[in-house]
Amino acid sequence: MRWLLALALALLAGCDRAPPVDARPALWRVSDGDTTIWLLGTIHALPPGVRWETPEVARAIAAADTLILEVPPATADAHAQFETIARRPGLPPLAARVTPADRQVLARGIAAAGLTEADLQGYKTWGAALVIGAAGGHSSDASADRGIEPVLTARFAGRTIGALETREGQLRLFDRLPAAAQKALLRDAARDALDPARGYQTLLAAWVKGDAAALAATLDLVRGDPTLAQPLIAQRNRRWASAILRRMARPGRVLVAVGAGHLVGPGSVIDLLRAHGVRVARVE
Repeated sequence: MRWLLALALALLAGCDRAPPVDARPALWRVSDGDTTIWLLGTIHALPPGVRWETPEVARAIAAADTLILEVPPATADAHAQFETIARRPGLPPLAARVTPADRQVLARGIAAAGLTEADLQGYKTWGAALVIGAAGGHSSDASADRGIEPVLTARFAGRTIGALETREGQLRLFDRLPAAAQKALLRDAARDALDPARGYQTLLAAWVKGDAAALAATLDLVRGDPTLAQPLIAQRNRRWASAILRRMARPGRVLVAVGAGHLVGPGSVIDLLRAHGVRVARVE
C-alpha cells in the first residue's frame, strides 16, 4: 500500500541516491473576503533531487502566515514513541499471524526488505507492516528528512505552525485496527517490498505529476476495506474538512499540507469542502 510505505518512511528512516526530478504537486486554494487557505498534497518521504517548490507553491509558502500539518513537526523522541506504541512483549511470530497462503509472500517480502523475522519479533502486526514498508522503501532512496513536512517546517520558522492531529493519535489509529485489517497491512507491505514499482514508486510517480486520478488509485485497496478506509481515510478526512471550515471563519492566510491521497478521489477533503458549498480552485 503506497500511502502506508510513505507513512512508514516518515516515521522511520532513509538513505541517498537518485536523479533530479521536477515535481508539480497538486495545490488548491480556498478563499473568501479575508481568509485564504492553500491545500498542498504532500508525500511524506522523498528521494534526493526532487524539486517540488514550483512558482505557485513558493507563492503560497511566502504568503501564508500559518502552516498546518497532519501532525506536529518530528522531534527527537518520535521514533521512540513509535517503538513504545508499536511493540508488545509475548507476541507470536509474524508467520503465525497470517494465513498459510500468505506465509511465503511474507517471508520473501521480509527478506526483500533486508530484514529477518527476528528483526520484527515483538512488533504488533501493524508495527511490523510499517517497519517492512520503511525498509523496503530504501530501495527507492526515499527519506523522511527530505519529505515535504521538514522543508515546510524550516520555511515557516518564526511563523505559526499547527497540526490537525497528534503523532500519538496517528499511531493509535493503527493500534486500534482490527486484527484482520492489521494482517492486510502486513501482507501488502510484504508485497510492496517484493515489487517496489507496485509500491512507493507508483505513489511517487503520481505525486510528481500532480495526477489526481493516479493518486486516488493508490488508495483503492484501502477504500475497498471498510475496516481500513473508515478510521484511516474517511473519518480523518471529515475531521480535517471540519477544521478547515472552522478556520475559514477567521481571517488569515494558511497553508495546509497533508498527504496527497487525502485530497483526491471520492470522500476527499476537497470533495467534503465542496459539498459544504465552499469554492475550491486547483491552482497547480
